[in-house]
Amino acid sequence: MPYVLPDTGVWYALCDSKDSYHLKVQEKADYLERHHVVLPWPVVYETLCTRFVRNTRALDRFWRYLERPRITYLDDSPYARSAFELSLKSSLGRSRPLSMVDCAIRLMLDDVNVKIDYFMTFNPGDFADLCQRKRIALV
Repeated sequence: MPYVLPDTGVWYALCDSKDSYHLKVQEKADYLERHHVVLPWPVVYETLCTRFVRNTRALDRFWRYLERPRITYLDDSPYARSAFELSLKSSLGRSRPLSMVDCAIRLMLDDVNVKIDYFMTFNPGDFADLCQRKRIALV
């Protein structure tokens, strides 16, 4: 079964009908239905921000996805220190400013021990180089 990793923005758009990307993500929602979902803890932390948890409808939709049987939570502890350093170095060096969550995701996508076939994001530019090299389809 193929594995899909949705970025935080995908969860916002999928769960909040008022999100500007909601209709666009609905076209690709079948990826979450047909495939095994890989959910890194940093994505969960970022998704459950204050604004999101105050939106009970969106939070309920997210919770329903989390209760599905084909979901794997990906521990971030092996990546945390490197993600922290990469975020600071890339952002301070102005080579490519990346959030720590995005850096953790990049490290997970690059890990040979983590199976990801599809990566869902609205920021393909931050991941296209890595996905192309690793043959991970950007959705």
